Amino acid sequence: MNTNDTDIALALGPCADYEFDLVELSERTLAPDRAPRVQQHLAHCARCRAYLAELSALDAALAATLPAPQLQADFDARLAQRIAALQRTPDRASAMAAAEREHEQLLRALGRELDWRAVLNATALGTVIGGALLALNSIAPRLLQANDLVPAGFSAAATYSLVLAAAFVVTGLGFARRSAGGSLLRSVG
Repeated sequence: MNTNDTDIALALGPCADYEFDLVELSERTLAPDRAPRVQQHLAHCARCRAYLAELSALDAALAATLPAPQLQADFDARLAQRIAALQRTPDRASAMAAAEREHEQLLRALGRELDWRAVLNATALGTVIGGALLALNSIAPRLLQANDLVPAGFSAAATYSLVLAAAFVVTGLGFARRSAGGSLLRSVG
């Protein structure tokens, strides 16, 4: 093949089905079961031969130009230490203590989440109950008066307001006691 043919072959590039195989062949990483097929193709394809020749020339030029990496004198000793550290069995007691700390942190985080849920639930329940009680605002004072539940010196509306406030306090204390007693997850675990 003359120089003109080689230039044309390089301009066309390798066959698409063999491009990666040629790179692997050049790097000596081509799978052994694939090598005979690639060698047979090279025997008949000038484009792929030219491409492989250029890859080999490029590798030779880079090897001549670039400095070879040098390992530090203590490389072997440091590598042996790292391998030994990877093979060392971890201390069971410290691993268990770390796992327990992580477990406790997760439980505390879950407990905080459940506390917020309790507050939101209490707020929602208070809103529903309060809304219902406020809707009864026109009826409740009359019911209190009809049943003689209005103390002397108080109006029926003031008595109703005190009953409503007591209902909110009792509901709030119930939810506070529930969340202070611990979350459901803690009592199960």
